[in-house]
Amino acid sequence: YQRGQEEVLKAQNKKKPLSIIDMALLLYLLDQANYTGANYNQCIQATMQYNAQQLYRQALINIQQQKELEIENNEFQRILNQQQNTKLCINEDRISGFIDTQLIGLDNQAKAEGIKKIDNNAKVRFVAVIDGKETDMCHSLDNQIFHIDKENIFNRYYGETSKELRIQRIKCKGLVLGLNLPPISYHFHWCRSTITYQVPAEQEVNITFDSRNNIIINGLKILSNSELNKTNRIALFHNLNRMEKVFKDFPSLKNKNIKYKIVKVNDNSAMAVRPTKKGNYILEINENIFNSNINEFYKEGIKNYTNVKGTTYKDIGIHEAGHIVSFELIKKINKGNFKAMQFDYDNYMTENSIVEKAFNNLKIYDSIRKEKMIKSISNYAYQNRAETIGEAFADYYSNKEKSNILSKEIIKIMKGMMKN
Repeated sequence: YQRGQEEVLKAQNKKKPLSIIDMALLLYLLDQANYTGANYNQCIQATMQYNAQQLYRQALINIQQQKELEIENNEFQRILNQQQNTKLCINEDRISGFIDTQLIGLDNQAKAEGIKKIDNNAKVRFVAVIDGKETDMCHSLDNQIFHIDKENIFNRYYGETSKELRIQRIKCKGLVLGLNLPPISYHFHWCRSTITYQVPAEQEVNITFDSRNNIIINGLKILSNSELNKTNRIALFHNLNRMEKVFKDFPSLKNKNIKYKIVKVNDNSAMAVRPTKKGNYILEINENIFNSNINEFYKEGIKNYTNVKGTTYKDIGIHEAGHIVSFELIKKINKGNFKAMQFDYDNYMTENSIVEKAFNNLKIYDSIRKEKMIKSISNYAYQNRAETIGEAFADYYSNKEKSNILSKEIIKIMKGMMKN
């Protein structure tokens, strides 16, 4: 409850005494329906009845088989152990069971109340742990934004069992446990998702799926369901959301017409952006990379330092957004002269100039130090100056204050060049 208040106050840069959750609110939350649709007391009663029925059934079997009714017998001990694990099971750092899901729900409900205490019109962002172990339900909800106390209309995977999961249109008021507030319900799984306060200034673009799984940006369909498999849709969805961080700092890019195309390329490029003669851009998504192994593929790149430390596969698009900014600067510097732009583009003239200016501003003149500085972003950044800039964008917009000082300086210079 206090953590929810802290997130709002931190975002608003305000200092204010925190309210402590009172007993009336705590009892109110305990009496609310949980992820199963029943309140805490009803769940306890149902669990006791089910557990008793299981023991009663085994007792009848033993009587029929003329066995002694000893509680120490293996079959009774097995049932009791299962019942205990269903209630609470701790396996190293993994905790599951009825008590765990109850407390996850209670924790998120209390946090939402704490946020609402400070901001009545608050929105929260759904945050799932994306590591390949998450369910399709949590994966589809990840990064979506919800009103705490107003109507929400959104799409998510929904179904009684994993085989029945389908994208469905959901409408609900505020945050509802199991629907858009963790733990997410339907067929048992270990839910690790959370919510976080959404800073109002960041709420500019609505990227979502429609009921037919098409990706929609502000009401405009950009890619159809027939062009994308499930993994591509979700992975691209997250990348488009992250790219908005760049477009927010470079608002002139908002008006650029970016078309999206699925390709099959036998190389390690997950995405590639291509400028056209008309001044538009084509963002190519490599289907050979954007598949069920995208997360593992990207993690391998982190291990061998090909990808920027602190980033995930969701940040691939940020790298490409950096290239779009570079292309816009090339057009600006060469005043739209196509031949001059082509020569500049082929020889990394503008990109070289930006990186060298960043080194000068940082007072780094030695070639060996420059090489080490670029490689400290990633090995891929050392390939050429265009990739130095792309990787600097991925580093800066993913790691912010923890990003490399060269990355920060490059972004600073390019922001200034776009404004001038």
